[in-house]
Amino acid sequence: MIIAVDVMSGDNTPEEIAKGALNAAKDFGINIVLIGDKDAVSRYEDKENGISVVTSTQVVTMEDDPLSAIKEKEDSSLAVGVNLVRMGKADALVSPGNTGALLSAASIRLRRVKGIRRAAIGTVVPLDKPFIMVDAGANIDVLAENLCQFAFMGALYAEKVLGVKKPRVALLSNGTEQTKGLPVTKEAYAVLKDTELNFIGNVESRELPFGCCDVLVCDGFTGNIALKLIEGMGKFMSQTIKSIFKQNIFTKLAYLPCKNSIKKLRKKMDSRQTGGAPLLGVAKPVIKAHGNSDALGIYNAIRLAKTYTESGIIKEFEKKFGRVNGDGTEE
Repeated sequence: MIIAVDVMSGDNTPEEIAKGALNAAKDFGINIVLIGDKDAVSRYEDKENGISVVTSTQVVTMEDDPLSAIKEKEDSSLAVGVNLVRMGKADALVSPGNTGALLSAASIRLRRVKGIRRAAIGTVVPLDKPFIMVDAGANIDVLAENLCQFAFMGALYAEKVLGVKKPRVALLSNGTEQTKGLPVTKEAYAVLKDTELNFIGNVESRELPFGCCDVLVCDGFTGNIALKLIEGMGKFMSQTIKSIFKQNIFTKLAYLPCKNSIKKLRKKMDSRQTGGAPLLGVAKPVIKAHGNSDALGIYNAIRLAKTYTESGIIKEFEKKFGRVNGDGTEE
């Protein structure tokens, strides 16, 4: 397997991202293509160990307008990475870059699976009972048919990749009643309740940490806010617990029997362990890594890219959406 890694587009240094990629190549037995400025990537080339480089001369920044960036920065590391996958020179792409630009480039150049109107970010939220959130940041404005397709993609992912039988699908809303939520949410509810999905209705954000659903469906704006709040609360709880045990000699002693459990909790809530999320609906595997990914984050994003590629989930999307209407109902 060959995975292309965009080392230039994230908030961290190319050296930090390359470090994670090299570790992943060694541990996962895959080939890596590092894409970036010649000075940043050339020294890592090691074809005997599966590390090759492709140089680029431009960088898509987080502030760039997505469509303009794709048109004006054809030789950016992000665009070059997408083209490598399009030409079959890489099986998957990992990029920590501008979400909108990555989504636009992937949708235009790699295309979406036939029948899918919008690609979406599918993020697995690693709580005690993990669930997949679709969409976690790609689509700010959505139609009801988009939410319905997100629900079907999320359910397929939960079943085929996460191993959840008959996954529970829910809409994120401000109340559990069918009458609650934005007009688009209420419209999607009316459609989803009559599909073959195991649709359980609306859920409120306060229920998310307690395993209320397996697939959470929402627009990208709401989903991204919810996701970052969960990540932020994880860091807050970790820091709070640490400060409690540091108060005095007695609390420090009390920490010792809890040490391993606290470490496990901190690891579970560390977004770097997830690494990133696939662009569900794109016809080739593309993983959006966190913008601030360090070596560990990129390492796990590559692990996810390998798993996603091997899962065959894109073929499952092709089967499903080849016989599904835009609103999610069977033809």
